Amino acid sequence: MKIMRFSFFIWLFFILFFCDVLPVNSQEYTTYCNPRYGFCVDYPTSFKMEPSPDNGDGRNLSDGKGCIMTVSGINNVTADTIESEMLRQSGSLDEITCSKKGENWFVLSGFKGADILYLKTFVGTESINHLYIRYPVRSKTACDGIVDKISQSFRSGDINASH
Repeated sequence: MKIMRFSFFIWLFFILFFCDVLPVNSQEYTTYCNPRYGFCVDYPTSFKMEPSPDNGDGRNLSDGKGCIMTVSGINNVTADTIESEMLRQSGSLDEITCSKKGENWFVLSGFKGADILYLKTFVGTESINHLYIRYPVRSKTACDGIVDKISQSFRSGDINASH
């Protein structure tokens, strides 16, 4: 009887542990595509989307637990390059822990106050597409996988055209 009770508690522990982890790993996603700038991104269906601003430049979404996501586009009226935009955006972070750059994009990640801030930006001759994700450090384990999936899905619109 004691062995059965012990194994019951072991199984209960595993069920509770995996039930807590599974929602993060088995999130359902949907896609938002911006009609003005043409960029698209996948986001968890559990995120709530705020109404579109009047100029249609993007959207704010949040999970209600401290994770805030913003996707937006701007016209590149100051002829920014990847380097100049990366330098400007680096001012948004108190500490940069990761920095990557590709042909027409860059990623910055680090800390802003007590939060983790992740930025992915596509820079073109005529427009720029941004993805910002900010979440509390205490949510790092739960959010990192979601941020990876969102970031990998982020696709630019036509950044060589004004919108």
